[in-house]
Amino acid sequence: MIADMAAALRAAGYPGVEAEGQVVFARLSASGAEFRADPDGGGWMLSLCWPVRATAAQTAGWTAAHPGGTLDIWQGETRLRMRAAGSADLPRWAALAEAAVVAMSGWRRVQRAPGEGM
Repeated sequence: MIADMAAALRAAGYPGVEAEGQVVFARLSASGAEFRADPDGGGWMLSLCWPVRATAAQTAGWTAAHPGGTLDIWQGETRLRMRAAGSADLPRWAALAEAAVVAMSGWRRVQRAPGEGM
């Protein structure tokens, strides 16, 4: 299962694919965010964390506008999660994850203190 997941991510063009135990890590792009793929029944749970704590309103609004992907707070960061049945869902994950990174980056800019770096 792990080897199949890693092979599917590589074939879909994700860089930096590495298996570690029962988890596969990959990047959205060569310089982009890292995400993880965990076995989930017969499919995978894809998740990406971003260093921002989204508000309840931001989380609810984003999730309502993006069915299939949910945001929550995990270990103090906003996390996007999507269940994938297989490799056919990987292009949808790419679009969803990129949209989440854009939204979360904007939320982070709004939340940071004046003079604080990104």
